[in-house]
Amino acid sequence: MSIEEAKDRLLALRDALIRIDSINNVLDALPRLLLETLLIIGIVLGTYTLFSIWYVITMPVRMNFLSTIGALISIALLLAIPAYVYLRIERLSKVMDRYANWIEVINRGISGILEILSTLDFVSIEYRINRARAGYILFIVVKLLALAILLLIIASFVTFWITAIFGYAEPPTWLFATITIIIIIIVTLGLEWDSLVNDVKRLWSLSGLIIELRWLYHELQGIQT
Repeated sequence: MSIEEAKDRLLALRDALIRIDSINNVLDALPRLLLETLLIIGIVLGTYTLFSIWYVITMPVRMNFLSTIGALISIALLLAIPAYVYLRIERLSKVMDRYANWIEVINRGISGILEILSTLDFVSIEYRINRARAGYILFIVVKLLALAILLLIIASFVTFWITAIFGYAEPPTWLFATITIIIIIIVTLGLEWDSLVNDVKRLWSLSGLIIELRWLYHELQGIQT
């Protein structure tokens, strides 16, 4: 393996490790994210329930106002929850780059490459890779589902207002609803497709890269000695 090839392998590993760290970071935070989501729903619904009890006791005549508030809260939750989950995952995916100095070190040549390879814990790296692989389906399903639900709700609201403005009183048919869902799925996959393909390539092509880097490390050690 030439020096340039070794540099390319290490840079590929660097990019993969950054993404693996971000996936594992999201997986670590998913239980907390679920609790936060349930807590938000619980606080909002609990507040609405207490307000409803107080309102019924003090103003039992004007029940339409209470129904309107309930509808607005439902709409707000339907929009806020998937948006919160998706944006939270995006934020958790942006982990601190612990490999920022690799490029400078790699450019030193054999000594720099050997320096980086000597600091790598291949057992830990393989564990993190396997964990990211095992949890990736959960990671991507939660992320895509949150985005798809958000887009579906927005599309439903837009459709409702368009039909209301143009005077179409009939509700959408099952065929229209099915087409809308299919379009939402296509749009969701389209928005995340590049990220999804790159993740799959990285996660399932790293085993060979790790073997090459192990071999390179031992080879360079032999040259140094």
